[in-house]
Amino acid sequence: MNERKQTIFLDSPLALASGQTLSDPHLAVETYGVLNADRSNAILVCHGMTNSQNAGGSPAQDGVKPWWDCAIGAGKMLDTNRYFVICANVPAGSGGSISPASKNPETGRPYGMDFPVIRIADMADAQARLLDHFGIEKLALAIGGCMGGFQVLEFARRHHDRLNRAIAISATASTSAYTIALWELMRQAVYADPNWQDGQYYAGTPPLQGIGMTAMIGSVLWLDRETLAAKFGRAPASETPPETTQKFAPEFAVEQFLAQVRARATLRFDPNSLLYLTKAVDLYDLAAGYDSLQVAVAAIKAPVLLVSYESDWRYPRDEIATLAEALHTADVPVRHAHLHSEFGHGAFQFDVSALTPEVQAWLTPPE
Repeated sequence: MNERKQTIFLDSPLALASGQTLSDPHLAVETYGVLNADRSNAILVCHGMTNSQNAGGSPAQDGVKPWWDCAIGAGKMLDTNRYFVICANVPAGSGGSISPASKNPETGRPYGMDFPVIRIADMADAQARLLDHFGIEKLALAIGGCMGGFQVLEFARRHHDRLNRAIAISATASTSAYTIALWELMRQAVYADPNWQDGQYYAGTPPLQGIGMTAMIGSVLWLDRETLAAKFGRAPASETPPETTQKFAPEFAVEQFLAQVRARATLRFDPNSLLYLTKAVDLYDLAAGYDSLQVAVAAIKAPVLLVSYESDWRYPRDEIATLAEALHTADVPVRHAHLHSEFGHGAFQFDVSALTPEVQAWLTPPE
C-alpha cells in the first residue's frame, strides 16, 4: 500500500505553548497510500499515548505489530486505495521524534528532564507544520482516539482552515481528576525506580521495574470491571494449591496476568516519554482561557464526529455528550456515536467493526 517510513525535519524552530522553543524539531512519520494530484485525499491519524507512527503497514523494527493494522490498508476503514494516510510520532513521543531521548544541542547529552513541557496544542502545531512539508493545504480528515482525539480537537480549533472533517474517539473536553490521579500513579512508579536517575538513565541501567509497574497499572486502565470479570473472574492462577506456593505468590488468574505483564515490560516505550505525555494529557483542557466550553469550540469549522464506548469508563458517554452539546450550541456540525465493545478504553484500537460504518459515512459527505 505504498508505505513509507521517514524522519522529517521541520524547516524552522517550533514555538511551544510554554514559551520555550524546540530548535531542531523533527518527527518520525509513516505514510500509506498515494497523495493525489491536487493533494486533497490526505488523512491524518493522531496516535494515542503509548502508540507511535507505526499505525499500519509493516511491523516496527522491534517486530511489534502496527497498532491500527485493522483500520489502515487497502479496502479497510481508512482505505489506502483512496486516501493518503499520515501518522506522525508526536513531539516527546517514544518513536523517533524529538523527545527527552534526543540529544540536547546545548549539552551534547540526551535532554532527559531538561526537555521542555509539551502540550496537546504543541502536537497540533507540529502536525500543521508537517502538512506544510507535504504541501497539503487541507486534510480530508483528522482522526484519533484518546490522546489522538485530543489532538484532533486541538487541530480542528487551532488550524480550522486546514481540515474538512474531524473524528475524535474516546476524547473529552478536558482530563478528569480521576485520570490525572491515575497518571500520577504511573509517574510515581517511574520516579521510585532507583535506576530512573532523575531522567538521565540513557547511558546506564534503565528503570525497568518502574516501567513494569506502569504496564501493570495501564493494563487495568484499559479494561473495565466487566471485562476483567469475564476474562478472569476468581479463577485460580494455577492448579497448584496455594499452600504449596510462595507466600503471596499469585493465587488468582488476574494476579498471574499482571505478573506476566510486568515481566514482559521492556523499554519499547521510553519512561521519560511516558512522563511527558501523561503530563500533556493532564494539562489538556479545551475551555482553559475561555469564558465557556461553547466559546472555546466556536472556532471549529469542520464537522466533528465524536465517538464514545459503553465500556470506556475513563472517557464516559456523558462527558463526550457535554462536548457534543457545546459544539452544537456553537453551530459546529456534530454527531455523537455511542458504540458497544468488550474492549473498554481500547475498543477503537482493537475492534473497528462498529466504528468502520460510522467513519466511512462521515468521510463521504451526503449528496
